[in-house]
Amino acid sequence: MSNEQSIASGSELNANTWAEFVSRLRHDCIGVGVHDHCKADAIFIVEARQLVYGIDEDYTEDRVVYCDDCEWFSPQEYWDDCDEHQRTRLDLLAQDAGDCDFLELDASDQWDTLNDLEDHHVVGYVERWEYVNSHFTKDAAEAFIRRKRHDYPKGLRVYVDAQSYCWEYNTIKEAIMSGRLVFADKVTP
Repeated sequence: MSNEQSIASGSELNANTWAEFVSRLRHDCIGVGVHDHCKADAIFIVEARQLVYGIDEDYTEDRVVYCDDCEWFSPQEYWDDCDEHQRTRLDLLAQDAGDCDFLELDASDQWDTLNDLEDHHVVGYVERWEYVNSHFTKDAAEAFIRRKRHDYPKGLRVYVDAQSYCWEYNTIKEAIMSGRLVFADKVTP
């Protein structure tokens, strides 16, 4: 989306913003933008990343360590956040358990060492994406993400889905793109 006014970023609907919208709609749904998603009857969905914690580690390889409302998704990430005193403590625990420094332990033993620390909890998790809202164009979905990403700390993404057999939606969208449904500056009763 260029710097020009757009209804995707909240500008008023007028002849110029309508023309810009139609251009983006054509690009994303029947133009070169289709190459980026390869979906017929595209709709651009914003999804929020959700993590479901507490999954038995026998059912997922993804783990996280929690402590004091903080989380780390790998032993290396945890190590990188440690100060020198904490790193020395981890190395001493690892040397007691495996005759090597913490980073030299295999991943399973690193997780076990972190789980043994006071107030630390290692649990499995799974990632899923939940529907937030839908947009006619990719630019509009991305504009929403720029405006609202602060409300979704785990992240947002644009997912392109197919609106196959959604005849009402597709009929209106095709009418816009073909020019049969047009902007009218004045409403007539």
